[in-house]
Amino acid sequence: MKEFTIQQESCSMKVCTESCLFGAWLADFFRDQELDAALDIGTGTGLLSLQLAQQVKVKSIDAIELDPAASKQATANFQASAWNQSLHCIQGDVLNYSFEKKYRLVFSNPPFFEQSLLSADRGINLARHEAALGLTALADLAANLLEADGWLALLLPYLRADAMVEQALKAGLTLRKRTNVCQTEKHGPFRSMLLFKKDGATETTTDQVLIRQNGSYSAAFTQLLQPYYLYL
Repeated sequence: MKEFTIQQESCSMKVCTESCLFGAWLADFFRDQELDAALDIGTGTGLLSLQLAQQVKVKSIDAIELDPAASKQATANFQASAWNQSLHCIQGDVLNYSFEKKYRLVFSNPPFFEQSLLSADRGINLARHEAALGLTALADLAANLLEADGWLALLLPYLRADAMVEQALKAGLTLRKRTNVCQTEKHGPFRSMLLFKKDGATETTTDQVLIRQNGSYSAAFTQLLQPYYLYL
């Protein structure tokens, strides 16, 4: 990355292209705003928090991580960055942790995989499986942690997005923006980037972004990732 370094040897879930895209998409949306407090659920390497800190004026970002090894890695990545005074890693279970404040923004790249895909690696299981943090629990948790006009941002598999929209609505969070992600122009969506708000408004914008087009990174992907990727 141009302005920070990600070490990930101790993390079960490594940095991937779609998580980088999600972090860039999120930071781009909030670029002209100032946030008092944001919460990163399941921070892993700390990538998303670092991307947000680079582009957005955020006084404090709390990043909670269940896995001790990943938490230690994220802490080291935060401390090595230019924003180490505003980034704070918490090692713990988000479902049981006692948070002392409300957040303007809660964001997460939550577990993708169902129980049928259990891995032999417990660390990967903790990072991936919805048994650790289901969609209903995630929606309810975010609704409780957000300020009255707060935002929830999620990266999910495309086929899980509609279920999340339904659960979020039950928790009082309405979908305001949805960007579906495709690998190329020849592929259908495989991820959805979702932005909900706790204000009852019903206006939603939906668009799509390709990662690659005609053999190269697409123009939209390049624009979003240019502040981060070294060779863009």
